Amino acid sequence: MLTAFQEHLHDHFSNLREKRLLIAISGGLDSVVLTHLLFNTGYKIALAHCNFHLRSSESDQDEQFVRQLAGRLKMDCHVAQFDTLDYASKRGVSTQMAARELRYDFFDDLCNDHNYDYLLTAHHLDDQIETFFINLNRGAGLNGLQGIPRVNGRVIRPLLPFSREQIQNYAIDAQISWREDSSNSSNKYQRNQLRNQILPLLHEALPQFKTHFAQSLGYLKGSQDLVNDAVLRFRESVIKTTPTGIKINLSQLKTFSNPQAYLYEVVKAYGFYNMKDVMNIVDGQSGKRIESDQFVLFKDRERVVIEELRLLKPIELTIDDSCVQYHFYDASIDIEKINVEDANAFVKDNHDKNVLFLDASQVCYPLILRSWKNGDRIKPLGMKGSKLVSDVLTDSKVSFIAKEKIVVLTWEDEILWIVGIRSSRHGKVTSSTNQLLKITYKI
Repeated sequence: MLTAFQEHLHDHFSNLREKRLLIAISGGLDSVVLTHLLFNTGYKIALAHCNFHLRSSESDQDEQFVRQLAGRLKMDCHVAQFDTLDYASKRGVSTQMAARELRYDFFDDLCNDHNYDYLLTAHHLDDQIETFFINLNRGAGLNGLQGIPRVNGRVIRPLLPFSREQIQNYAIDAQISWREDSSNSSNKYQRNQLRNQILPLLHEALPQFKTHFAQSLGYLKGSQDLVNDAVLRFRESVIKTTPTGIKINLSQLKTFSNPQAYLYEVVKAYGFYNMKDVMNIVDGQSGKRIESDQFVLFKDRERVVIEELRLLKPIELTIDDSCVQYHFYDASIDIEKINVEDANAFVKDNHDKNVLFLDASQVCYPLILRSWKNGDRIKPLGMKGSKLVSDVLTDSKVSFIAKEKIVVLTWEDEILWIVGIRSSRHGKVTSSTNQLLKITYKI
């Protein structure tokens, strides 16, 4: 196996020879063999071990074993100890997720603090097979069915082509000792059930499965490359990228032979995986929406729009007379006072729909900048009576998405400005105005 491993490194990881490498080592078979393989190949390596204190004295014995191994091989060894159960409880996550977060945070800190170029983990072919079936059960697409990537940022997995049987045979032949994790024999977790109960039956029924599996993953990756090329062309013709999301042209979308498949490749990046819900939006009325953890997807006439959820939540800011800049959503307003001799002429010369001029002497603080609400009314400048803000927005042909982010500037119960749309009669500039309050809306 050593020769095959060295050839694999030469073919796929030739850049590692002069790099500083950190190995994530548990003390178990896979990571111990990876350590010996790299050591025997002459690479610059150090070890990183996590003691999660989940298996009583066994965890401490694993740590001691790793320290002794590092001592024999004369390499640096970094060890972290964690109260994993306490961490999981405080964050409301599973023990497995807690261990994963603690582990990779520790590894990232080590790489940053000690200038390690790459972190190497000992995932192998059997791990790939288990991951394939777990992802298949979750309804994963091509990306998920490709399993564990060979390279992910600075994480490298050089044992992926090798089976656990090959790794164990190498350890026995080279008289390498390792630690057995007693929890691996438990079928409490889904992965252990697969490993201990399901996959042995599969390999018995399909003895060539493992041999051909890596080849099949290669075919899947090739298919994914074709999909990526097609999706890129789809994006160019159907999708407009905005600073805070995307807009999908529905008339263009429907020209594709399988619009749902193309759409899935796009929306999954924003946390939308249930295509039945997504297609209900596509085929539904304007205004229908669904949310993921960070984004909202909704229909706006002949478009489907995805926006950051934080940009669509109601806001309310209090504005005092200090005349500064206020930020909201993906925009801001600047407030300043300007002394003038002819206020009307100044306002006429500097007219802009995104600028509001008020008579500073007529303004009472605090002002409130807030999201508009159904039932809000404004007394528009140049008109008698009042008008619903919703009607003003409709008359101005403001799109659904834009309506979500419209804000109003108010004093007490009076709306001074539908920002960027329409101003009111309150605080209007007259010939006797000698100081202006200039409010500028910037997107």
